[in-house]
Amino acid sequence: MEFLILLVLCIIIVCLAVRLLHLASTTSSPVLYFKDSRFTRRLINACPLLLEPYVPPFIWGKNGHIQTFVYGKLGRINSPFPRGRRQSVIMKDGATLTFDVFEPLNEHPLGGDFTMVVCPGIANSSQSVYIRTFVDYAQRSGYRVIVMNHLGALLGVKLTAPRIYTYGGTDEYHAMVMWTSSMHPSSQLIAVGFSMGANIIVKYLGENPEHQERFICGISACQGYDVIRILPYLKTWKHLGPVYSFGMTVQQKKILRGHMDTLFGGSCVKAYGKFDTEEILSSTSLDCLDESYSRRRAGFSSLEEYYRWCSCSHYMNRITLPMFFLNTADDPLITTDLHDIPREFVSQRSNSMFVVTKHGGHLGFFEGGPLIPHPVTWLDKIVVQYSSAVIAIVRQQQEGSF
Repeated sequence: MEFLILLVLCIIIVCLAVRLLHLASTTSSPVLYFKDSRFTRRLINACPLLLEPYVPPFIWGKNGHIQTFVYGKLGRINSPFPRGRRQSVIMKDGATLTFDVFEPLNEHPLGGDFTMVVCPGIANSSQSVYIRTFVDYAQRSGYRVIVMNHLGALLGVKLTAPRIYTYGGTDEYHAMVMWTSSMHPSSQLIAVGFSMGANIIVKYLGENPEHQERFICGISACQGYDVIRILPYLKTWKHLGPVYSFGMTVQQKKILRGHMDTLFGGSCVKAYGKFDTEEILSSTSLDCLDESYSRRRAGFSSLEEYYRWCSCSHYMNRITLPMFFLNTADDPLITTDLHDIPREFVSQRSNSMFVVTKHGGHLGFFEGGPLIPHPVTWLDKIVVQYSSAVIAIVRQQQEGSF
């Protein structure tokens, strides 16, 4: 009798594991959305990762929540520590933008000088573990990488103006791009953004067509395109939205607490008026924090107006550059309902592509296993592979051999 009870319990545990870890889910190659053209056909042929199955760690990698959790807490496994040079630019309002420059460790296989201008995710910087891993891989692949540190994200770097980053502010990214163009005038630039950073780079490229002149392509990974449409999902428990919203709110409140004197002192009151810091620091969701602080500090009369200004979906239709949009089908933060935005974009352009992987979570994309993943992720590899493919195609176009 005891044996039967134990057997039943084991079966139940196995069934729960299969269910919760999605062990029965099969792997598959990414789903590709694009307008058929000579450009996109050559692009696909030059990016074998797009035609091969993405295989996550077997035991836990098929669960989007776990991939997202591992990315959020660990970043990457055995992440390197690339050495860069810190640079700074003083903005018009006195804010000090910092970014780190990482030189290539090898010559680029195609020859030439190429720079990836990177905008990280929310509250992230060049010190974030997933950014370090990407930087090292791109360096070894022949790219210079310049990474923006979001205002306030480096608690050891004092703010010189009473503000931090916003979800859609592009001034800091523009300043970094202008510095890069000045210091490396012969380098061809590639815009790379992760999560919130992807929203920023796409908005930057679309809000002023002249911004595109310095780039050969843009890469957007795991962004949501429209903050207003994301918000309802962060309030429902189907994908644990309130949990993720709370976690991101805690991140931002940590930044606010780390710079209290600058953000809420005399210069803040003079520039933006007085804030209710007790209300701000008691916020438990992003919309509450944005209502009590972010939209007021940015000068908007309503949360909807602020979120609309932040969202790249209202600016991206002016982009003519080759663009690569990447999302996953199991991202708990960015649901597939939002995928209509990049699908519509690429359907009208012969040089852009939208890619959806079955697994990967939010900025996870771990490979290897079955338990311990590789240090370098599928995301790191596809960004570099796509960039090199576009460089080759553009060069063929310029040489007249396309």
